[in-house]
Amino acid sequence: MIAIATFALGACLAVGAASDQITAGDLALGAAEWSAVPAETPLGLAPAPGVQRIFRLPELRRLAQRWNLTPVPDRELCVTRPVAVADPALLLAAMRGQLPAATIEILEFSHQPAPQGDLEFPIAGLRQSSSGAIWTGYVKYAGHQRFALWARVKVLVPAARVVATEDFKAGRVLEAAVLRIEARQEFPSSGYAASLEEVAGKVTRRSIAAGTPLRAEWLEASKAVTRGDTVQIEIVYGAAHLKLEGVAVSSGAVGDSVLVLNPDSKRQFRARVQSPGKVLVSR
Repeated sequence: MIAIATFALGACLAVGAASDQITAGDLALGAAEWSAVPAETPLGLAPAPGVQRIFRLPELRRLAQRWNLTPVPDRELCVTRPVAVADPALLLAAMRGQLPAATIEILEFSHQPAPQGDLEFPIAGLRQSSSGAIWTGYVKYAGHQRFALWARVKVLVPAARVVATEDFKAGRVLEAAVLRIEARQEFPSSGYAASLEEVAGKVTRRSIAAGTPLRAEWLEASKAVTRGDTVQIEIVYGAAHLKLEGVAVSSGAVGDSVLVLNPDSKRQFRARVQSPGKVLVSR
């Protein structure tokens, strides 16, 4: 978290950034008589960012009477939650805290004056749009209050991508020899394969052109059992253990549930794929 720079409004006293209350300590900065009251004592709700809260003399004297203050207040007091336009260097520092390895350039940012507090730009606030990348963040103040900020940015991060070296048709089993790892600088994104181990042996769900980085949703595990295959069925019911041959009625990868047929009884039932050509039924 990064504290954002601020300035006070006119002659008003500044309420503490972390507090949602005006305290005796705040008033003591402008009127010494309030130093006789414990500094953390709340005297009223703090104003919204940039708004002035005026303590009129009748209210101050009622409060002073409650606390037996002397001398009696003789002038009004103004309290505000200071605001300032965010320093772009602080915005950049908050962003780099989230993406230390990234190259980040702020192209434009919110100039709405913000309150003092902790500046945060979470990764979840970074997104691509038709006009470029927008990163939304906020200043956290007065406990859990948030003041929204935004910036239009250029963000590039180093990334490893698994790339097709030739055109692939749907249903192709991928081998390491037809893939390469490519180092790139690009917008942060997820869903792309970054290592050959993630891809090799999987099957393409769709056609993929040469030079295209591979996304996880374009691939699936190769089928260990295919519809129509003769499969070895192992049945385990407690201490009972039986093996027989059957026919796969549906296809599946290792770990998938498939439908199999017992050719003798003509009954169909569910089994878990254990390895190519082998399935298990257990209770």
